[in-house]
Amino acid sequence: MTHWLYPANVKFYDVLGAFNASETYWPINSKVSVADVIYIYLAAPYKQLGFVCTIVEVGIDPGNVLEKVRPFFKGESNDDKPTKLFMRLKTTSAIVLESTSILSYDHLKQNGLNGMLMGPRKLENNPGLLAYIKRNLQ
Repeated sequence: MTHWLYPANVKFYDVLGAFNASETYWPINSKVSVADVIYIYLAAPYKQLGFVCTIVEVGIDPGNVLEKVRPFFKGESNDDKPTKLFMRLKTTSAIVLESTSILSYDHLKQNGLNGMLMGPRKLENNPGLLAYIKRNLQ
């Protein structure tokens, strides 16, 4: 099992709505496997971890999930068919969103997050940050 930190842009996608469901679909942007853990980092205005998920299925054709994810897109819909494969995620916990969160960007940065979070990160490559996240989710 691998642990991943995945960013989510709330300006373009209703991330809260998608992950408050028991399961959601997300594009695969790394070498993930079934049973891996995904920590969803919510971009501004939240700037903190928002959800913990477990991967239950990988390699899903985008055509099979487009109608399921389309309602969560904000603004004008881009009718171009996505080309990335998707994964099915089970939300295992939602993290309270608060300005003083110990899982905020600033706290993550102080505990090992390097640079801006522009794409997925394998947390086994940053054991200090992984330990910090696990410790503060208990």
